[in-house]
Amino acid sequence: MPEVFSRRTLLAGAGLLAAPALIRSAHAEETFILGTWGGDYQRLQMENIEKPIASKLGIASVVDVADELPRVAKIMASRRLPRGQMDVACVQAVQAYSMAEAGVLEELTPDKVPNIAHVKAGLGMTCFAPHIWSPQILSYNPERVKSPPTSFAELADPKYKDKVGFPDVNYFYVMMAASLYASGTSTDFVKAKELLTKVNANGLHLYPSTDAGGPPFKSGEIDVGVMWLARIAMWQNAGIPVAAAFPKEGCILYVSGMVVPKNAPNKKAAFAYINAMLEPAAQIGFAEHMGYLPTVTTATLTGKVAKQLAMPDPEPKLMPPDFAVTSKALPDVTDWWKKTIQHV
Repeated sequence: MPEVFSRRTLLAGAGLLAAPALIRSAHAEETFILGTWGGDYQRLQMENIEKPIASKLGIASVVDVADELPRVAKIMASRRLPRGQMDVACVQAVQAYSMAEAGVLEELTPDKVPNIAHVKAGLGMTCFAPHIWSPQILSYNPERVKSPPTSFAELADPKYKDKVGFPDVNYFYVMMAASLYASGTSTDFVKAKELLTKVNANGLHLYPSTDAGGPPFKSGEIDVGVMWLARIAMWQNAGIPVAAAFPKEGCILYVSGMVVPKNAPNKKAAFAYINAMLEPAAQIGFAEHMGYLPTVTTATLTGKVAKQLAMPDPEPKLMPPDFAVTSKALPDVTDWWKKTIQHV
């Protein structure tokens, strides 16, 4: 994504258009700039990382709230400045890979971030500390769907005509899931396009945000879809009739985390904050309140959340995106999606 920006996006990322919302924490000895999403994610960062852990280290964030693309664009636009505009940036793994390839990120090693040594295999990268992860599963309403779907291809089944839906923002992961069914890999986008065309013809509903994807199960607008296991747990806790089915072909993984730009003004605080994010208590807190699985081996879930987020036996194939391929395929897939599925 970082190499595919409009001039306006780059200007916005560089701070030459409307300024982002900055939220300063009070009573801190030392501050650092945290580029993050707003809403529940930012609130839970404060409740599970900053207040109980980071604040005791004498650091606090100045929060730069924005969507991911402007955040990445800001880092890319200021890459040649001796002093950047961000210390920690929250990004998805695929974005982190592209930024690392562009040479703008600091390496995160155990001497800088001790807890990075506990990250589960397959989730992190040299310049990326994974914060949360979740498998992409098939979602369904158990009150109306008595036999849970078993593969992505069932979304094109006429029995679900006009009852299929998912958030539009997840389109690229959905394309990877379609590829996984059609080819056994996450990168055959030719076959993925063929399958998604059939799903779209079956009366596909698209929703503008992840949050907006839950209520249609309750209203009866849709019966099946594609979603993160984490979100299923949140919706269940909110009283929405929805359950998870693990597709037989396997699950694409969503991984989100944090990076530090090479020109970050306060790297010491940035490393300390990321280390706090990887503490077991912070990881468990996110799992309990947002449904995402811990990324470190030192965090163990128990009780209700452990049951909600448990993998079936035998465990399904868990497929991280092939970042080297997906980062290059993204522009074409995005263009196809807009023209063929969104019709824009």
